[in-house]
Amino acid sequence: MRLDEVVAELDAYFRVPDVSDDARWYEQAEPYWREYVEPAWVERRNGLMVRGAEEVDRAATCVFASDAIVAAAEPRTLIFCEHPLDFADVPGFMPLSQSSFETMRERGISLYNVHAPLDMHAEVSPSRLLANGIGLEHLEEYFPIAEGIPGGAAIVGDSRLSLEGLADAVRGFLGDEIKVHVLTRPRQEAGRVAVVAGGGALREILEASLERGCQTYVTGNAATNCELDFVQKEVRAFRELAEQEGVALIDAMHYGTEKPPQLAMAEWFRVRGLEAEFTPDGPK
Repeated sequence: MRLDEVVAELDAYFRVPDVSDDARWYEQAEPYWREYVEPAWVERRNGLMVRGAEEVDRAATCVFASDAIVAAAEPRTLIFCEHPLDFADVPGFMPLSQSSFETMRERGISLYNVHAPLDMHAEVSPSRLLANGIGLEHLEEYFPIAEGIPGGAAIVGDSRLSLEGLADAVRGFLGDEIKVHVLTRPRQEAGRVAVVAGGGALREILEASLERGCQTYVTGNAATNCELDFVQKEVRAFRELAEQEGVALIDAMHYGTEKPPQLAMAEWFRVRGLEAEFTPDGPK
């Protein structure tokens, strides 16, 4: 399959040309990466980041595109990911090394990422897939994290399960690979549940969730080993508000809560006739 054809389909599916004000990946990294990335990606930080061979033989989906995943990729692979970096706990959010960019150049490997366009997508957003997977009812989508595209990164809905039953539902949906912990238990019933996949332990998202009646909050970094100061500060502020408001917290890992879209996208590629597999790169 031609690279330009699959990129055009991905751009349309995720409305990449319309997105603005998303996370500015690689801003703090040494500028070596600018030699390898597509000019449009520098502006959007979404879409085709690295252009490889004009013909794509296979796709590999992953949550975080680490150096290890690039090293293991076969020639003429399209790597599809949410984050174009490694979520290593120490120190956290590490950019791909220059040697990885050289490997992609040598093997004709392409790299395509979508962040807000995936988190806010009507069909394959991680929060929506998880909310559906654990049986939440009367879903409401909210909290956009970028401009120019519709949708929100958070989903709230009603659960008929107990708190422990909801945690079991999360475990069942995400699989044995993913560690799921109930961090606080202010009540037995889950009630009104907010699902904010990935790094959703942010005070401002919890505030928006409380406005929608949130009693239980499911996310991926309410318990985190990331050593970045700003991450720890954000999580502390989030936990303080959750305790103050009596919100039950369930953590299912950043990688774990963002894994479902990558499984879905592997099938998306296969439907289009391209060999594709999800590449496990966690737990994180």
